Amino acid sequence: MPLNLFIIGPSGCGKSTQAKLIADKYKLTHLSTGQLLRDEIAAGTGFGLEAKIYIDKGTWVPDDLVFDVLIAKLKTIDYQNFIIDGFPRVLNQGKIIEYFLKKQQQPFSLLVHLDVTFEEITKRREVKGDEFQDSQRTDNTPELILSRQKTYDDTITPIKEYFSEKKLLFEVDGNRPVEPIFDDIVKKIETIK
Repeated sequence: MPLNLFIIGPSGCGKSTQAKLIADKYKLTHLSTGQLLRDEIAAGTGFGLEAKIYIDKGTWVPDDLVFDVLIAKLKTIDYQNFIIDGFPRVLNQGKIIEYFLKKQQQPFSLLVHLDVTFEEITKRREVKGDEFQDSQRTDNTPELILSRQKTYDDTITPIKEYFSEKKLLFEVDGNRPVEPIFDDIVKKIETIK
């Protein structure tokens, strides 16, 4: 059975690190909506030019634009055996991808939520300093980081409630080192495989 995973959490929580580890362990394609959009921007595509306007302001890129970019990529892997980090960001995106996968006769296997405090994220950024800064990102100023955190806080609750009711949500304490977080996620994945 295909394994179609999603991992979300606040900006800087370590979801990309976990997604890469999970992708390696289960031989999944690792996709990041943020990176897909940055790739579109770097390539100067119509999608990219439109997305850049929102990213530069520290606001979410509209659902339809993110979805178009994501679906184009998923099509290349037959809509299966992937982990997507940073998606869904709003409930509507979650409902749309769940419905879309169902139409492709593919499962929405699990949504992992890394629960990390803003204080912990701030501490990690201070420790890592310049090394933490992604040169492709134009939205890593303190003001925009705070703006993203507020946007995240406003949108996460309905996502968690919706997928929790469907028994598709796994919440994990992300305020710990990488290894125990990864171990907890793997234990959960093993129960649904």
